[in-house]
Amino acid sequence: MRGNRGPVAGPFVVVLAGAVIVAVPVLFGDVLAVFGADSVPTVALGIGGALVLVGVAAHLQPSFTTELGVVAIGLSLLSVFGALGGLVVGLLLGVVGGSLCVAWKPSTE
Repeated sequence: MRGNRGPVAGPFVVVLAGAVIVAVPVLFGDVLAVFGADSVPTVALGIGGALVLVGVAAHLQPSFTTELGVVAIGLSLLSVFGALGGLVVGLLLGVVGGSLCVAWKPSTE
């Protein structure tokens, strides 16, 4: 008995995007503070943390994967304004991971 497993690739990429969006501003926080962007690490922690939660939820609740994929895409796009998009890498990973979540369909076996 195989069972219906949830999506794996999409949620993994969304969690990875959240980690990148959190890591980049935290690592470069000193440089951002010089330019007056003191709140960027805080916003990055919120957006990146939300993306990690969305990715975990998409894996654990396959019935909501489409909706959570849309949320992941929205948060990734929002990260450009609030967290520099993880130097665009987090943005791209979030959009790709969210798209994979939206495209995932349960197997019919």
